[in-house]
Amino acid sequence: MKILTGRLKLTHFKSEYAEEFTQALSDPRIFRYLPESVPTVVDIQNLIRNFKARDLQNSKEGFTGTNLAIFHRESRKIMGWCGLQPFEPVPDKKEIFFGLSPAWWNRGYMTEAAAAVLDYGFNALHLDEIVAGVKPENKASIAVLEKIGLLFRQTLETVPPGCEFYLGEHFYSITKEAHTTPKA
Repeated sequence: MKILTGRLKLTHFKSEYAEEFTQALSDPRIFRYLPESVPTVVDIQNLIRNFKARDLQNSKEGFTGTNLAIFHRESRKIMGWCGLQPFEPVPDKKEIFFGLSPAWWNRGYMTEAAAAVLDYGFNALHLDEIVAGVKPENKASIAVLEKIGLLFRQTLETVPPGCEFYLGEHFYSITKEAHTTPKA
């Protein structure tokens, strides 16, 4: 699977991406709002295996979710990741997620990738709604979500056991209808 935009190529992860992806994720600022820390090559190899396994499991459950590497088309460098997956606190909802190496920040790349994945979710996967959870301090991710049309709905004050990481996160969502309705 491949999604192309004007400047980006998004594609499923492959094992051979591990070293370059590790380099792209070497800046601790990426993990400021995530439960993980700066990964090693072994961590990334395991992550890629987990992405593949999660995609396989999701497809068995009727959802062909995505865990995609983001490449800069011109330089062919890995920039980050983006995709759709079941939202852990409410697994029947599908969540958009993303992360980008700071070397590529503040140039609209994350918005471009996230918008393409949102379109894919609604047009190819025929989802009715896409959601996101984000730490309220994560202003950059909130800006991306709002630029692609997601709206703040609530702060998550209760979550199922095992999902404590999401407590206090802001919950955003957009419906397919809202996404496809022309803006006035």
